[in-house]
Amino acid sequence: MDAYFLPIGTAAWQFPIVAALLTVPYAIYSYRRYGAVSAYRSLLLFSMLFYLQCMFYLVILPLPDPMEVAKMTGPYAELVPFKNVYEFFAKSSFDVTRVSTWPGALREPYFLEPMFNLLLTLPFGVYLAYYFKKSLKRVILFSFLLSAFFELTQLTGLFFLYPRPYRLFDVNDLLLNTLGGVCGYFVYARFLRMLPSKSRIDERSRERSARVGFTRRLVALLIDSFIVSAMGALVERFVKIDAFLIYGAVFFAYYPAFALALRGATPGKLLVKIRIERADGAGSPALAICARYAARNAFMLALQIASRLLSYVEPPHRTALAVVYLSFAALAFLDLLLSFRRDRRLWYELLSKTKNVSRFAGVPDSRARKSDAKAQTDAAGEDGEKDG
Repeated sequence: MDAYFLPIGTAAWQFPIVAALLTVPYAIYSYRRYGAVSAYRSLLLFSMLFYLQCMFYLVILPLPDPMEVAKMTGPYAELVPFKNVYEFFAKSSFDVTRVSTWPGALREPYFLEPMFNLLLTLPFGVYLAYYFKKSLKRVILFSFLLSAFFELTQLTGLFFLYPRPYRLFDVNDLLLNTLGGVCGYFVYARFLRMLPSKSRIDERSRERSARVGFTRRLVALLIDSFIVSAMGALVERFVKIDAFLIYGAVFFAYYPAFALALRGATPGKLLVKIRIERADGAGSPALAICARYAARNAFMLALQIASRLLSYVEPPHRTALAVVYLSFAALAFLDLLLSFRRDRRLWYELLSKTKNVSRFAGVPDSRARKSDAKAQTDAAGEDGEKDG
């Protein structure tokens, strides 16, 4: 069992790193494609990613010493179909005439290894049939291609990183993996039809697309913060002044400049399809944007100056300044936490009378149907009035 625990354990501690790297790109894709991030879709896709990572590690791990691999003299491939069936009947303790031998034979490697290869790709068939809506023919094709990729990985010695293969290419594994994908297709067709369909998941996302929640704003902020850091690092290479002044200037200029140039959107907001508008719908949006970022930047500047003064001010003034600084920081943090609430605006948004609105163009299917039905009803009513 250690041969299975090591690959799965390795995937388990490495997967959070992979997931963290993919979270922002996935969120950008979801906001642009569906208008919202669905927790259910995220669970499906990230669980599939973890599953595929476990499969790949089961194929290649543990990695042997290249010097030991170079000394191997065994065969590269097993090309006899159904040899595992022959070995089960010929070498295991199974005797069809003696029922007492059946349980023991099912615990022997001659049965467990082929069964493992079949079960290995069963979830893959379920994913293909359920989320990706693939037909049986496509499930067979993709299951075969996935298995062929794994077997070629073994045949090439991990894509020629090793001097020769350290695991056997087995045509029976290819057949069993493909059969496992087919079994997964029928498992979904027979037992998992009650799960929410992909179209229903997409519809729910579009129904939520008009809302600009905390997560959506956080993704935009992370993107903008990365760009600000990159711009600050670039300026720092050519301008030899204090880094605090460089990053402060870039930060304070970045948001209002882009928001004015992109009609209320920064690059981060543009990627997740949100922009800034006046909450009351009246007046100049440019003035409101300037007021928004002037208030926020002034507050951030005050916090930065206060944090720097803490190292220069002598007691007891340092204690008083620290209390003031921590009080304002705590209020800002509390205001940020409150933004988790639906349609909650931050203090500088209330002050500048601005808000974030969704730029997603998709219309929820249910709302579209209701709108169409209402339009038809109104048209029928108008025709009746004319006839009357």
